[in-house]
Amino acid sequence: MSEPQRIELSLSFANALQICRIEPPPQITSVLTITYDRFTITAKGDVMYTLPVDMLVKMQVGYVDAEGNPAAIDGPVAWASSDETIVTVTPDTGDSTIVTVTPVGPIGQIQVTATADADLGAGVRNLVTVCDIQLVAGEAVAGTISPVGAPTPKP
Repeated sequence: MSEPQRIELSLSFANALQICRIEPPPQITSVLTITYDRFTITAKGDVMYTLPVDMLVKMQVGYVDAEGNPAAIDGPVAWASSDETIVTVTPDTGDSTIVTVTPVGPIGQIQVTATADADLGAGVRNLVTVCDIQLVAGEAVAGTISPVGAPTPKP
């Protein structure tokens, strides 16, 4: 077996070479809190919420830092619906982190987004938090009786 060949390489630079370690940006986690009467649900990360079309729900977005500590944002939260013909969003006038989601269309899936400025300085760094919502049929309020098939002769 032959020995591997050794190659020497010399580099020279006119100025000093700096080697820097770049830290990845902190991981930001979104937190969604849903309150109904005295019952509260808090979820982190991706969320799918099921909402009957005959109900509405208040939702609240919260922000945390990489260590899970509550984090501040700069300015009000901007809320949006992916399809205003299916659900509308109405921000709370006293607290922009709270929104009322009201179904106005047929069953289906939509997304509600909360956009906030995470840069507490003069700049802007939009942080978009998304909640997937599945609209389902509400409770039954009426019934219909229909024939199944064509009439047949009596035996």
